[in-house]
Amino acid sequence: MTSDRPPHVVYMPGNDVLVDARVLKYIASADSLGLRVTGVGVVRKGHHRSFALGNGHILIEPVPIPQTPAAAPTAERTPLGLAVRDLVRPGAGTRDRLEAGRRATAKRRRGAARALRERQHGALAYPVALVRHGQIALERLYNKALGVRLRGRPTDEAIEEITDRDLAIAHYQAHPELSRWRETLPNARVDEESLGRLLDELRPDIIHVHDVFMLGVAVNAADRAAARGRTVRLVYDAHEYIAGVAVIPALTIGAYCDLEREFVPRMDRIITVSEPLAGWLQRDYHLERTPDVVLNAPMVGRPPEDFKDLRDVVGLGDDVPLMVYGGGVNRARGVQTAVAALAELPEMHLALVTNRPNGPVTRELLAQARSLGVLDRFHVAPFVPPEFVTHYFGRVTIGLSTLLHAPNHDVALTNKFCEYLLAGIPIITSDTPAQAEIVEERGLGGVYIAGDVQDLVRAVRELLPRVNEVRDRIAGDQALRHEFSWAAQVETIRDVYADLLGSLPERAWAADATHITQLEPREITKP
Repeated sequence: MTSDRPPHVVYMPGNDVLVDARVLKYIASADSLGLRVTGVGVVRKGHHRSFALGNGHILIEPVPIPQTPAAAPTAERTPLGLAVRDLVRPGAGTRDRLEAGRRATAKRRRGAARALRERQHGALAYPVALVRHGQIALERLYNKALGVRLRGRPTDEAIEEITDRDLAIAHYQAHPELSRWRETLPNARVDEESLGRLLDELRPDIIHVHDVFMLGVAVNAADRAAARGRTVRLVYDAHEYIAGVAVIPALTIGAYCDLEREFVPRMDRIITVSEPLAGWLQRDYHLERTPDVVLNAPMVGRPPEDFKDLRDVVGLGDDVPLMVYGGGVNRARGVQTAVAALAELPEMHLALVTNRPNGPVTRELLAQARSLGVLDRFHVAPFVPPEFVTHYFGRVTIGLSTLLHAPNHDVALTNKFCEYLLAGIPIITSDTPAQAEIVEERGLGGVYIAGDVQDLVRAVRELLPRVNEVRDRIAGDQALRHEFSWAAQVETIRDVYADLLGSLPERAWAADATHITQLEPREITKP
């Protein structure tokens, strides 16, 4: 390796980069390690723009949506009861139950309850003769619908979660030929045409794909480079468990699973966001190596002198108990559970820190608070730059993670979870396993049954007398705080890149190379 030409890493997240804090942290970190860095972003409307982040570059390319979208496969219109029938062995005893799932909630409930009774008596709760991908998908579907939790029994609401969408996802995973990504994702072709040429010009040594969208573009670029005698290493950073994402249509989920299934075997390394998700990916794709884990951990920078923390922003003194939920909101994230809990916690305030303070879900939460008579204790507060979040939350009483159960949520270790830890505040999380196990095993706060208002009230009341004890426990455990810091994640990234490239610039091993404290992309305007 020559000192004047360090290896070049190109990041491709399938978004405009500027909205993706994880990718921005990677860009700043790779720059700190002495690598050449380019982030390639995509917008569907707009024009080409260029930014600098340290010595790294961000190129945002306009790639319009095709005028004629690909036709949806006719299987999307197949009655789902009949579709899922194909997943099971004739005579396995589940056909009627699955078909009934399309007809009426009451019949879904009776079928799921019957499966639960069979499970409790040692019988199989799902058919054993499913094809491989359908078996995995349908197993998770049953576990979700039957209320498999860390504690408690299944509720009627949990059983009702057997939805047509769940059945459709199971069907597409079992029959990937019905949701091929080349036919179902119309952007794939234009992304390849526009971004493939750019990758050829950039001549990367590593293409690091974030999320599923750009996998095919990266693999094709590596193949073209190989034909010209150059080796390009490929890294896939799986931010989500694709089959378990809660808000994307079933057909699109099937296509993304197809895309992932085709190209994951071509990756030189896979990175993901939690150990449980790493295990699922290894199982699903029969990986020889467990994916490396890079947590969504926060950077910690020094805020300006006039910086106001969250208590200042909402106007509360230190003697008033304050909970915070920090992050994006949709119904599946369960913030409505926390708003409802305020009605039975008269001393408590709740702050929602969101990037969509005027969004439809935020308006729903405000309406809910108004109807419950707790609007004076429910505050909507703005985001701050990511490097200041831990300071923003530092005087909060409790940090909340209110996720409802979904496959992707059950393996998530969220940004907010790490931010609360680095802020030094106790955490109450729903019983989504990845986070709940850490909270319980390490004594970081409390756990409640997802979606259960009364159980959240219980968890808050039990934690309040112990808040200072938990704060002291977090503050006194430097190893814990380092584990969930971004500096620790950069150590993993450095090891992955060093393994792929053989060596890294000397700068990568400097004592401060893993400590990133600021993200300030600067737009580059042409003279």
